[in-house]
Order: sequence, then structure tokens, then C-alpha cells
Amino acid sequence: GLFKKSSELCTLCDAEIAIIVFSPSGKVYSFGHPNVNVLLDQFSERVLRHNNTNLDESHTKLHIQMLNESLTEAMAEKEKEQRKKEWLVQNEREIKNVEEWWTNSLKELNLTQLTSMKHALEDLKKEVNERASLFHQSNSNFYVGSSSNAAAPEAVNGGNISTNQG
Repeated sequence: GLFKKSSELCTLCDAEIAIIVFSPSGKVYSFGHPNVNVLLDQFSERVLRHNNTNLDESHTKLHIQMLNESLTEAMAEKEKEQRKKEWLVQNEREIKNVEEWWTNSLKELNLTQLTSMKHALEDLKKEVNERASLFHQSNSNFYVGSSSNAAAPEAVNGGNISTNQG
């Protein structure tokens, strides 16, 4: 039926037709007007000529465009990783400097380091006050001064040292 309708189409429209059919068992059936081989050769030549000019150019342009996009993405990723590395190195330096604030003079310290030093000194002061208070409570006769007691003894009172004349 397919080949009969194709033959009628060729007669009515003066069309050149080639039909190739593969059966489920693998047999090949073909119909062509004027001839299947002639039509396939003509078609192959047209496709090759068209492909050689247009497809090669478009394929090359598409390939170049894809390579440019890949390059742009790779360069952006490299720049991102470079900024990340610089940030990590800078952060590491700042952390190292903050941790070693006591080795520098006060004039060399930046705001972060000075803030860290202030907090550390405040914590140290609180701890000293707490320990002195605990020690004072456990030993009410705690005196600071020379062992000769020639001068008036100094008593520790709530972390503050005061001279006790009486």
C-alpha cells in the first residue's frame, strides 16, 4: 500500500521519491522513482555540499563558543579561589597576631588586637579579684608586706589593697 501510494504521488506530482523500509525480521524493502540509488546519490551529494560549508562553519563556531564559555567559567572559578586563598591567608595572619598580642608593643597593635588585650586584662583582673576574695575569706589575717612587720600591715579588702593603721 505504501509503495502504491508513492507511485501514484510520483505520477501525479512528478516528484522524485525514495522509500526504504526495514521489516521486523531485518529485510530491506525499497521503492524509488526514477531509481533509489540515483536519488540517494543526489541526496548524499547535496547533504555533503551543505554540510561541508554550513555545518563545518556552524560546528566550528559552536565549538569555539563552548570553549570560550568554559574558559570564562574556569577563569571566574580561578579568581574566586584566589580571593578565597588571599582571605584565608589574611585571616590566618590576623588570628596569629591576635593570639600573640603580648609580644608586640602597644603602638604596633591594631584595634582588634587592642580589644583582645583589653578583654584578656579584664578577665585577668576578675580572676585575681575572685581568688583574692576567696583567699581573704579563708584567711582573715592575710597581710601583704615584709616579714619583719616593722611597718604597719596592709590588709587585702575585696581585691583592693589598703593600708590598715589600726
